[in-house]
Amino acid sequence: MCIFSLPASASYVLIPMDAESQKEHLKAYGITYWTLGQQQKVKWLLNYRGGAFLLPDTEELQKKCMIRGVSFEVLSDAKTESILAEIESPSQNMEAIVLEKAPKIAVYTPDSSVPWDDAVTMVLEYAEIPYDKIYDREVLADELVLYDWLHLHHEDFTGQYGKFYGSYRATSWYIEEKKQAEALATELGYDKVSQAKLAVATKISDYVIGGGFMFAMCSA
Repeated sequence: MCIFSLPASASYVLIPMDAESQKEHLKAYGITYWTLGQQQKVKWLLNYRGGAFLLPDTEELQKKCMIRGVSFEVLSDAKTESILAEIESPSQNMEAIVLEKAPKIAVYTPDSSVPWDDAVTMVLEYAEIPYDKIYDREVLADELVLYDWLHLHHEDFTGQYGKFYGSYRATSWYIEEKKQAEALATELGYDKVSQAKLAVATKISDYVIGGGFMFAMCSA
């Protein structure tokens, strides 16, 4: 972790993302997300020191970096201008992308799920990036419009209860999840889980067509 006294001329903080300088990459993403949530713009320096982030310097930002173990460097205006000039040079394969908004994130997952069952949820928890859990009720109630990014993981939208049938169909947890899925489909007015999941998948498709960002992995 890099700790610096604040020079009078300092205006920016650089959070390096190269392996040599940064040991808490996920926490660094969380710091960047937090900064965007403070209505501050961030520059993402593609191909510069592992995709470093350039943030407006504040005392609170430095404290958060130190608490979370995120390495950072305090830059003067002159140093910042020099870095940006290097990135803008036609001879360099680099670019400075301006980030303006902290996206509101939803994770499509049942209430019974636990964070360690989903790699992305684990990352969000560790990085201290906030997210909401939503599931079929919320999707069918058109609540997806409240979010910028939707994450999917294990869900099987065919209504066949996922890829675990062959190995785990006789286990108590699998049987309980099957019962919960059937009860929820009935509550939502569908005769079969497959019908409910088709309606949910259609809503998600409409969300993506309308400009929503979706990240899906595993069996989703």
